[in-house]
Amino acid sequence: MRRWLKNALSITTLRKEFGFSNIFAATKFDLSLQKVDKFPFKTVLVLAPHPDDDCFGMGGLIKKMSTAGTKVVVAYFCDGSGGVSEGRPPTEELGLVPRRDESLINLRKEEAQKAGDILGISQLIFWGYPDGKLAASNSAIKALADLIVGTRPEIIFLPSFLDNHGDHRVVNEVLINLPAGTLNDEFPVWAYEIWTPIFINRLVDISLYIKTKEEAIVAHQSQLKSRRYDKAIIALNQYRAEINKISGFAEGFFAAPLKIYRELYRKS
Repeated sequence: MRRWLKNALSITTLRKEFGFSNIFAATKFDLSLQKVDKFPFKTVLVLAPHPDDDCFGMGGLIKKMSTAGTKVVVAYFCDGSGGVSEGRPPTEELGLVPRRDESLINLRKEEAQKAGDILGISQLIFWGYPDGKLAASNSAIKALADLIVGTRPEIIFLPSFLDNHGDHRVVNEVLINLPAGTLNDEFPVWAYEIWTPIFINRLVDISLYIKTKEEAIVAHQSQLKSRRYDKAIIALNQYRAEINKISGFAEGFFAAPLKIYRELYRKS
């Protein structure tokens, strides 16, 4: 997977790593870049490794959908205990196993709830797995399967499996290992970008919602102490727009049916 991080997910990389047959199959599902404006969903599910990933990766689209009346459900896998507290850097930067800081866990939950209110998220779910220790365990897989059965989403969003963060990749592993029959092979999966810019085939203009997204990002004050995520994320959104001739800001995604997404993940 590390070799991918040098090239992100380009068409050339796809051809080289996965072979022609997979590319041919993928092209049937609009691998080429499309600008998407309409999201006619009643319920969507956003999978976030940590409290803030949803906001950073797709806060603009979340606001766009919630404004249109879509029920947005966000599930946070980890408790945020490895984030920034009292000025200390994230534990992954120090090469340490995150310690369980209850005050930080509670603070990050409060920040996620505040950001959720700003973005119009209908339901927040906190599973509370420790940062850095997330695994595709039976309990995590069952929790996600039960949530899908209970909410019946029409699309699932999650961070790209190319994101340079272990917990982000594990969330993909949980999705890929759902029990047979939980989702059909054609179920739409959209991967958003945070740590690692990726090859995108879907682009969403979020210019109308960029101020709201910025406000939601700022709600995660504890995480802005060591890195200016607000500046970095908004700059990425501006780049995605500018390079694709959108006047304003845009969020990029890699979209594929579950069957194709599963194949790409397993070959990464």
